[in-house]
Amino acid sequence: MSELLLTVTDYELLAGQVAKSIFVLLLLFGAVYNLWRAIRFRELLRAGLAAFFFLIALPVIRWIVIEDGLLRKPAYAVGITVGYCQAFARGKAIEFEYEVQGRAYRNCNAFHPIPIDSIVVPGGKYAVRYSDRFPDKGRIDFHRKVN
Repeated sequence: MSELLLTVTDYELLAGQVAKSIFVLLLLFGAVYNLWRAIRFRELLRAGLAAFFFLIALPVIRWIVIEDGLLRKPAYAVGITVGYCQAFARGKAIEFEYEVQGRAYRNCNAFHPIPIDSIVVPGGKYAVRYSDRFPDKGRIDFHRKVN
């Protein structure tokens, strides 16, 4: 699920954080409301619905924490494009690998809005934004070519 909206720039990350925060608030409101109804009127279905909303909110909250690390304390590594892959809900994407503190990572990112024919695949070198807390969640920035 965390690959739904893969973003790199500060504005994209900030916009994504706002959208995800609103979504989490709606989920938590629905969970609390249904929990209140379940307790007050002893409705078992409402309790299940409240649990469902809480469970949906948890991975989104984790996603917010990961992207917060990318936004507040970014670090950069050199990423090398490997080939093409499929990004969840995004279609064709570009697979890349990078190294952080001697450990290699491999990810798949969408290339939009950059035209795919302007990206060197395989062997293109681009900056990868990652956070020290989640080095395996790096995002390649096709705007920042590395020589």
